Amino acid sequence: MAQHADAARRWLQHMKLLRYRARSCFHFNHVLLSNVSPSHYRNYTISTLPGSSSSKHESLVTSVPNQQALQRIRWLLKQPQRRVLLLTGSSASESSVRAELERELPAFELERRGHGIFGVSEFCQLLLRESGRNRRVFGRAQLMALILHNDLVLQPGPSRLDAASTLQRRKGAQDLLHLFQLLEKQGVLADQYLALAATAEDGDQVLAQKLAETYRKYHELLLQHGATSWEGLVLEMMTMCGVNKGDTVVENALAKEFARTVLQDYTDVVADDVQRMTPAMAMLVGHLCGQPSVQYSASFSRVLLEEEDCSRMQILERQLVLAAADTGRERTLKRTELDANREISEKSAQMRAFARQLLTKRAGVSCDVQSPVPFECWRFSTAETEVRTVSAYLARKTESMNATVLCPTHADARRIVLAFQKQGLLARIDGESSSVPSSSTGTPVHLFDEPGVNAVYSLLCALCFPSDSRYLYNVLRSNFFAFPAELLSWLMQQEHQSHTDLFSVLEAFVESHGKSLGTSPEGQEKELPKAVSCQRKISLEIAESFVNIIVHLRTKCHQLSAAEVVQSFLEATGRLEVLLSPSSWEEERESLVLADFLRELETAQKVTMSDQIPFVVPYLQQLRKANLTSSASWTGSPDVNVDARIRVIPLTAYALQSCASSQPDGEEGRKHVLVLMSMRDSKFPGRMKRLTLPLPYGLLSEPFPVQTRVEHLEQCKQLAYEALTLRTYDEVVLSFTELSDTAVSKREVVSRTFQPIWHEGNRPAPVIDRTSDSNGSASVSGAASPSDGTSVEALAASKSVATANATPQQPKTSSDWISDVAGLLRDFVARLFFPNTPPGLLQSAVDKFTRRKSGDDDLDRCHPDQDEPFVIQSTTSRSDLDCERPARSLSTDTRLSSELAPSKSYDPPHLSYSQISEYMRCPHRYYLSRVVKLNGDVTTPMMFGRALHEGIAAFAKALAVAQLNGKDPHEVKTLAALEAEEAFTQSWPGDGHGLFSSKEQSSFLFDRGVMALRDFIEMHHSDTQLEEILYVERAFSFYVPEANVELRGVWDRIDRVSSPNDDESSLHVVKEFKSNMSGTRRNMSKLADESLQLKMYMYAFHKVFGEAPYGAKLEQIGGTYSQQPNSIVSKSRKEENGRAGAHNNGFVLFSKEAAQEAKDAVVEVASGLRRGEFTPKPSYAECAFCPYAESACHFATDDASHERQSARRTRLEVEG
Repeated sequence: MAQHADAARRWLQHMKLLRYRARSCFHFNHVLLSNVSPSHYRNYTISTLPGSSSSKHESLVTSVPNQQALQRIRWLLKQPQRRVLLLTGSSASESSVRAELERELPAFELERRGHGIFGVSEFCQLLLRESGRNRRVFGRAQLMALILHNDLVLQPGPSRLDAASTLQRRKGAQDLLHLFQLLEKQGVLADQYLALAATAEDGDQVLAQKLAETYRKYHELLLQHGATSWEGLVLEMMTMCGVNKGDTVVENALAKEFARTVLQDYTDVVADDVQRMTPAMAMLVGHLCGQPSVQYSASFSRVLLEEEDCSRMQILERQLVLAAADTGRERTLKRTELDANREISEKSAQMRAFARQLLTKRAGVSCDVQSPVPFECWRFSTAETEVRTVSAYLARKTESMNATVLCPTHADARRIVLAFQKQGLLARIDGESSSVPSSSTGTPVHLFDEPGVNAVYSLLCALCFPSDSRYLYNVLRSNFFAFPAELLSWLMQQEHQSHTDLFSVLEAFVESHGKSLGTSPEGQEKELPKAVSCQRKISLEIAESFVNIIVHLRTKCHQLSAAEVVQSFLEATGRLEVLLSPSSWEEERESLVLADFLRELETAQKVTMSDQIPFVVPYLQQLRKANLTSSASWTGSPDVNVDARIRVIPLTAYALQSCASSQPDGEEGRKHVLVLMSMRDSKFPGRMKRLTLPLPYGLLSEPFPVQTRVEHLEQCKQLAYEALTLRTYDEVVLSFTELSDTAVSKREVVSRTFQPIWHEGNRPAPVIDRTSDSNGSASVSGAASPSDGTSVEALAASKSVATANATPQQPKTSSDWISDVAGLLRDFVARLFFPNTPPGLLQSAVDKFTRRKSGDDDLDRCHPDQDEPFVIQSTTSRSDLDCERPARSLSTDTRLSSELAPSKSYDPPHLSYSQISEYMRCPHRYYLSRVVKLNGDVTTPMMFGRALHEGIAAFAKALAVAQLNGKDPHEVKTLAALEAEEAFTQSWPGDGHGLFSSKEQSSFLFDRGVMALRDFIEMHHSDTQLEEILYVERAFSFYVPEANVELRGVWDRIDRVSSPNDDESSLHVVKEFKSNMSGTRRNMSKLADESLQLKMYMYAFHKVFGEAPYGAKLEQIGGTYSQQPNSIVSKSRKEENGRAGAHNNGFVLFSKEAAQEAKDAVVEVASGLRRGEFTPKPSYAECAFCPYAESACHFATDDASHERQSARRTRLEVEG
């Protein structure tokens, strides 16, 4: 607080010479006031007596768009001797009032005449700068890097030895920063937080005190480095103005005088967009409005519904009353009202009534209030079709209308803008014309990935980590050197083979004049490709220059600062002159982003308190991981469409408020269309982001942050209502995609938020594709609603087919032999993987897949086959099936037609549990395994479980034989254990099966298996309820008449156990063993209750032996791979094992319901096989462990397939 008092003293001395304005400059241009009529300010009777003992504050809270703030400002500017300060809740550049005033008079002219227009944060930044407390404002990425670098993250345990992983630390830093920014927005000081934490309950007090202490250290750290956040600017100004009372009378007096001085040159204060202010901003503005020099003040706010009040306005008024009482001047508060019925049109009122159904109705309720404008709902099967259809729709509409496209997230907004631009439409993200660029996937480009910056950053990392060749590779491939890719690839290969770093390979390449490139590590000559040989000379010059620069910088990097190293590098490469005098937009952009990087480099040197590279680079890496973006303007880019009539906006509160506050030029008098695009339920409302740390609710003002799912859904409803009532629209379209990704089978539904107004039956107009094919013809496509039995692409298919049939065939060329060879290869691969598929359908499906790869997927997705039906035992044609089940026509994959999934009837000779389980998980996997009989990959867990089962079976058999022969019990235990371990060892595969990544992994898993086997044997002997092992690995088979099939299987073990009722009777229990290679704890009770296998084996026992078993038990093998002493582990396992009838150890009782469920599963699978239903069911969990995901099956999800392929490549690299 003493530091703030010193700053206030300097400010008071400084203000004597500041902001002197000549009284003769208040003559205003008539243009500025020409729009002000007496009707606009007939109620604005304001006392202008400078000595008046009272002043007035008027506030307006309304739900309708209005220009009351603009009219009030204009009226005040007309009054002589008035100096007006306008403060907005948003940035001044986003203020609609400022935009209107600047159309009549430039902003600098207003400021020259003594007026000010600022955002609250910008005003605080200006005051701090003029008071000699210039602080750099850090963004979220810089704050994250600062927290991580100074290790402010709370540790997960009581000791620092319990350090979290890198990912956990980053997540912890994000949560901390989220909490701290919330506290700053609420105007909470560290002392206030510490005081509240001291009064917390005993259970929460420790964590609360840790958080409060970390919050204090966070502010001390920012103060130490001369930095702050945008929220911190307001918090600091609140302290300097006395909103937060000081500890002493002197501090309070200085703060009071400082607040008076801040507004001594203004007579009136107007606050606009109060609803966008944070609580801290509202308190500060209210405090300023209560200062004695302010003769009149006003505040304006927007709310969602007319009956609501603005919480920020209440905070402002409450603080204003407190400030007025503190200064001893009377303040009159008046709430003005606006007649909503007169201010809005009839169409807007009807639209509000229509949109209000989102707030009051539940999903599935019919729509009673009709939309006053055309309102259409479109359902699409794929995102590509949605983009094409909406693009064609907007291309027609924007000839005479403007368009706003709302999508769920920022990522969707970038993706849609890029898709629109590919379709030839001018579109931009509203409010982001000066934002960072985006990659081809729509993600923002980080500062460290910008051209030029990446090379400099990689150079610093290469000097800090000399053995890491990745950074040298980035420098070589940058436009600073542009080293040929083919030759660099050969050098990288040589680096891997010689087990040296890339720089050593480059040095050898330069010293041998390029000859080392054609020599193997063993000294043998290698033949180089012609392209590499031709580039050797020019590459040698580049490599020599690069090596000389790196050698020089390595010797100087410990003598020069990091910034000086960068300057030396730019001078040596000749890029410094280009950056200082850019001749193109690209060079200018590179110069600006490099200036951003150098600013961050300077900050890094201050934060680390060292300018040496080894200390600076780790901090830069934290910034890199925090996704820091450039502040350089992107407006000059030819890719930015500033005048685009299509604005794409993410459906967030901030984006909607920004859109409501600003209206681009050229929109007046034009009609407007709204498109709510990609509104599927998983995206909107989607998952909520909640604060994971406890909140100090005693210091927060309402409304509190959203922390529950119910609150999140209600917030999304309000956003949807605000989107529909944002302005007066002439047309509205709501669309969503059923398949967000063609590789995912899960069906999406329309957002539950919009379900009250959703209706079926709309279809967009036909889409005309202007892109001509090789014959010069244009394709025509369209969309239809699924309500009439067709997909959104059905209309497109029929029109495209007609166009394609009308196109004359071109004569064959000499290059068509490539297509013939490709056709033969396709036929061979198809015959290999689908031997039972009829030739007609197989060729049709392959042709469709080929056309889809060329972009004609909409044509074939709905076109019925003309070939022979594949379902042999069915008389229904394929086209009839498609008509009867329109939803099935939507389930397609762009990589391979779903019709290629076999549908031939298959009558199994018998069924088993493994077959039934496999079919229920994925019928297509059953087809490849059981029908086509392809051999799948044997995984490590499968091998581990198989070896353990062999060991357990040998143990049980040896135990049973020894007991029959009447051997000594101790000898029996030893003999059976030896037999079990020998069987396990014999079943363990060698190193030639490719199951292990290394010999160490094989040895580790072998030891784990032996440990699991011994643990199982010990638990077996501790089972006091076991009387006799009746059967081990006992096979069974019986006929199921309801399914007309034989059911076969093998019981792992059947035991006779004593009755839990102590009535000296015996019961039979079916046991099934499951291995646990990972050692994680499992809820065996839950697994047993859900196990179809136990139910099926109890059902089989009843059918085979004619009596029902007592129950079945699922027993785990392994799971005690602990470093604890064996006695502790054994005791724990014995307590968990319990008795056979206990309900906490994987035991389930036999019941008629369980037997019926098992029988129903047999009937269901048998019927599906006979119908030929082998439709794939791709999912991440199934495809990740499917043995055919990499080979025969083309339906695996991309993520799962990628994961398995990465694992296989890793294994092959290790083996190689």
